[in-house]
Amino acid sequence: MNSDSGYTMDIMKSLILCMVCVLISVLMIRIDAGMVAETSGFGENSATERMQLVYLFFSAVIFARTAVHVEEWRSLSILMAGGTLVMMIREMDGALDHLYHGAWFPFAVLTGSITLTLAWRWRGQLQRNLEVFLYTPAFGALLAAGLSIFVFSRLFGMKDLWESVFGVEQLATVQRWVKNAVEEGSELFGYTLLFLSAYGFNRFSTRFIDLTLCCRHEQPAEAAGAERVHAS
Repeated sequence: MNSDSGYTMDIMKSLILCMVCVLISVLMIRIDAGMVAETSGFGENSATERMQLVYLFFSAVIFARTAVHVEEWRSLSILMAGGTLVMMIREMDGALDHLYHGAWFPFAVLTGSITLTLAWRWRGQLQRNLEVFLYTPAFGALLAAGLSIFVFSRLFGMKDLWESVFGVEQLATVQRWVKNAVEEGSELFGYTLLFLSAYGFNRFSTRFIDLTLCCRHEQPAEAAGAERVHAS
C-alpha cells in the first residue's frame, strides 16, 4: 500500500470513528432524556456520566500507548495521559466519596505527581513536541474539548444563570433537569472531542515518525548519489 492510499484509509477511518462517537453520545443523551420522568436521568449514575468515563479511560489509554511506542513523543504523551487520568479521577468523585468526602483529591495529586516525574525524564522533547503539535488538527480538537469541558459546561452548570433564564428565585425539579441535561451534554461533547483528539494525536505521531525515518534513509542515498556525480 502506497503512502497516498494509507492517508486515504486514515481519513476514512477517522471520519467513521467521528460519526460513531457522535451517534453514541447522542444515544446516551437520548437514553437519559427518556429516563428523566421516571428515575434520575443525567445524575451520577446516568448513561451520559458513564460514557464520559469511557471516553476518558480510552483517551488515557491511547495517550499512554503513544508514550510507550513512540519514544520521540513520550514527554507530551505522558503529560496528556496523566492529565486525562486526573480528569477521570475528578469525574469519579461520587464513587470515591464512599471512602470519605473529597477522597478524589489525594488520588488526583498522586497521579499528577507521578505524571510530572515521568515527563521530566524526557523534558528535552517537550518544546519540540509542542512546536509541531500546535499546528495539527488534533490540537484544535483538544482545544475545543477544553473549552467545552472547562468553560461552557461550567457556565451552563451555574444555577444563577438558569434562575435568570427561567425568571425564578429557585429552580423547580423539571428546571433542574434541564440545567443538568445541558451541562452534562456539553461535558459529554467535550469528552467526545478529547477522545477524537487522542486518536488523532496517536495517528499523527506515528505517521510523523514514519516520515522522519524515511527522510533519514533517503538523505544518505541522495548524498551518496551526489558524491558519485561529483566524482565523475
